[in-house]
Amino acid sequence: MINTLDNFILNNENYILPFLWMRGEEEQVIREEIARIYECGIKGICVEARPHPDFAGPGWWHDLDIVMEEAKQRGMRVWVLDDAHFPTGYANGLIEKKYPNRKKTYINYNTLDILGAQNEVTVHIPPMLKPKSSWLDIGKPIDKEEQKNNKLMCVVAAKLVTDGIISEELIDLTDSVEGDFLTCTMPEGPWRLFVIYETKTDGGNPKYINMIDEESVSTQLEAVYEPHFERYKDEFGKTFAGFFSDEPAFGNLNGFDFNESIGRKDMPLPWSEEAKNMLLDAHGENWRVYLPYLWASSEEMNQCVHTRYTYMDIVTRLYQKNFSNQLGKWCEEHNVEYIGHVIEDNDQHSRLGSGAGHFFRALSGQHMSGIDVIGGQVIFGGAGLERRGVFKGDGEFYHYTLGKLGSSFGHLDPKKKGRTMCELFGAYGWKLGVRDMKYILDHLIVRGINYLVPHAFSMREYPDFDCPPHFYARGHNPQFKHFAHLMHYANRLCHIFNNGTHVAPVAVLYQGESEWTGEYMKMQKPARVLTENQIDFDFVPIDMLSDLGSYNGKLEDSALQINGEEFKCLVIPYSKYITKELAAFIINSGDLEIIFIDGRPDGISNAIDEQEVSGLLKSVEKCKVVALSELASVLNAEGVFDIQLKKPFKDLTYYHYMKENHIYMFQNESAQETFSGEIELNNGEFAIVYNGLENTFENLPVRKENGKAIIYLELKPYESCVVFVSDEEQGSEFRDYRPVSMKLSECEETIDLSTDWNYSLVKNIEYPNFGDVNQMKELVPISKVYPTFTGIIKYEKTIELEEVTKQGILTFENIYEAVEIWINDEYVGMKVCPPYVFEVANYLKKGTNTIRVEVATTLDRDRFNYPEPPFIVWHDPIDPTGMFGKITLSI
Repeated sequence: MINTLDNFILNNENYILPFLWMRGEEEQVIREEIARIYECGIKGICVEARPHPDFAGPGWWHDLDIVMEEAKQRGMRVWVLDDAHFPTGYANGLIEKKYPNRKKTYINYNTLDILGAQNEVTVHIPPMLKPKSSWLDIGKPIDKEEQKNNKLMCVVAAKLVTDGIISEELIDLTDSVEGDFLTCTMPEGPWRLFVIYETKTDGGNPKYINMIDEESVSTQLEAVYEPHFERYKDEFGKTFAGFFSDEPAFGNLNGFDFNESIGRKDMPLPWSEEAKNMLLDAHGENWRVYLPYLWASSEEMNQCVHTRYTYMDIVTRLYQKNFSNQLGKWCEEHNVEYIGHVIEDNDQHSRLGSGAGHFFRALSGQHMSGIDVIGGQVIFGGAGLERRGVFKGDGEFYHYTLGKLGSSFGHLDPKKKGRTMCELFGAYGWKLGVRDMKYILDHLIVRGINYLVPHAFSMREYPDFDCPPHFYARGHNPQFKHFAHLMHYANRLCHIFNNGTHVAPVAVLYQGESEWTGEYMKMQKPARVLTENQIDFDFVPIDMLSDLGSYNGKLEDSALQINGEEFKCLVIPYSKYITKELAAFIINSGDLEIIFIDGRPDGISNAIDEQEVSGLLKSVEKCKVVALSELASVLNAEGVFDIQLKKPFKDLTYYHYMKENHIYMFQNESAQETFSGEIELNNGEFAIVYNGLENTFENLPVRKENGKAIIYLELKPYESCVVFVSDEEQGSEFRDYRPVSMKLSECEETIDLSTDWNYSLVKNIEYPNFGDVNQMKELVPISKVYPTFTGIIKYEKTIELEEVTKQGILTFENIYEAVEIWINDEYVGMKVCPPYVFEVANYLKKGTNTIRVEVATTLDRDRFNYPEPPFIVWHDPIDPTGMFGKITLSI
């Protein structure tokens, strides 16, 4: 254990690379901002050009040269966000300027109903090769010239059953089209004609690359990657670390509806010549006749399911090959790394539109896994609750799935080297201060995130309305030094949880393929049950299960092993259809425990032959079916767990990591309740608890019971800790762990300090030149006196002590929100979040003692001093400012 602690204390590694927004600022401003970033203990930067006026032009190179020079001098590394505009795929405008033939391509359709026809009918085809329009579309821009290039793919007749549902009785009428007309005689009954065509006009932004076309994606390299290599080739792999893709997507629709699920959303669909050839290979010469199933459901749902699965399988694999892997391979060949994330929100990770269809395939070429937590996705006290902002958000997904989805790929893909990046904090608004940043950080790290991209450092003059908070804000942010304190903490924790192996007993099947084909259970449902019962897990896609060798995996001794992790059980959320690859895995799974939640599948999504389907479905009958509500109790009864609590506490989350020894992180995610209880671990004779914010270690007693190691922890809301467990005693130089409640119970006297404080105010930009001193007899929030003040509030008080003891605990009931304490002009310490408790015995003396408290607000209330921004993301309650409530000194 001592080696682990030594390595940790001597950490010089960097795991943080915040966004630095570039707008063409003056040189001294750029240099100052980088100095402030470095001041936070951060040795990485991800420069973002979204607001820059001259990306990859002379102005950009001038500014980036300054960044590179500053970074090199300071031993920092530079990442570049890989496009001029969000999201990645604009290729710095090169599609529009140079390669209009490489624009996105789609397939779309129109329908015409033939009802009760008894004679030959004629259909005029050209008007059906473009979207329907009405008087509502008058004035909207339409590229009529480009529409002339739309190409007919096929005309297919489907028998209508009811309400748009068709029968799997299709007639290909394409060969009956002559010139501009289709002439045909239909069998009796109601029929729907699907006229399906290829287009470059009907979908999303026409200035973006086609993610499933290799040549089109190469435009991204030509426009962005190659110019940066030409400029900085000598620093590639040194100061120049790599490229960051921000939310690349299929983009077959504009906007962020988060509902572009195949077969559920009527929309144009991504297309390329390679996709067409792969459909031909999959379906044979009759491939065109099945295309209506991509939009319309059939009564039988046999060929329909097969077609939808086949299409989504093809386009997501092409995204993987042509976009993610092409960019990743280029970076490898040029000695840099490729990182970033896609849109995961509300299950968009397995959908089209603003999604990338399949989380694991989309990030295949990246050298780290990646997600983002911005705009209120994770909120203190909001576990599992629906988010309401610009978009409705699935709180259950954000809290129980998002972090684990990212870290799972980091754990299981050898290319990722155990690394998962998260972009975080952006667009939460000025209300987000270090108090809740600490909670969000812990929430992510306890789920396996170990690289961080804080969003953002902005060099625009304050106030910048663009997606606050901004951490320095040109010197205006009162919490900048507290943010720096938090970043030192984050770097230390990320260092602990790098270069080791995650330990989890359960693998949960990724939902992507299930969603493409029919009814399914969202994976956040079992994720929530497992999390609230302290049963850790990783999400595992079918691609890994069907190709274990590529992921250092195997089935052995009733366990599933992937890249060093060993799972005792595979949990499969309900899915009406499974793939034949999953069925084959189950057949060959030996004694591995496999549990279907709430029911077995009814069909095979990529098999049509009835005999084959029947045989594959029979193979899953050996698997257990467990109700979601019973999942935790069944796993506990079978010993499929890693730790256990002596008494239930659903909001205690944990993370188990192996290096030289066992390392655990525990976080209390409750907003109100204190966790106070015993935790049963599988092994260990000795333990050390680490308080990361204070950077202190304490010996943690271990009690043995039935061969298990029992530890006791007390964690209040906002609190977390790391526990190092070993069979060898290594912590004799540390004091023994005693929770605050125990220390308070040992104090003989409690002095009430809640009244008679002097206070003064200063804006952060003017610190430490405080204004006039005022007196506050009864403490109330400063916001009651000065509703729009933001900055630093200094409180001062003198007390008399007749004697001092070895005890001394100063406790504050309410502080908003970051605080520093001095006693007798000696610095005691800083707190960025509750509990606001300081051990002060060493600073007290007999007689007169002075106490100085400096409280830093957020900049939230300062917005009332400025005009309203052009848009408001959402409405939040406003926190009070200052300190108030009970303040006690226990001695």
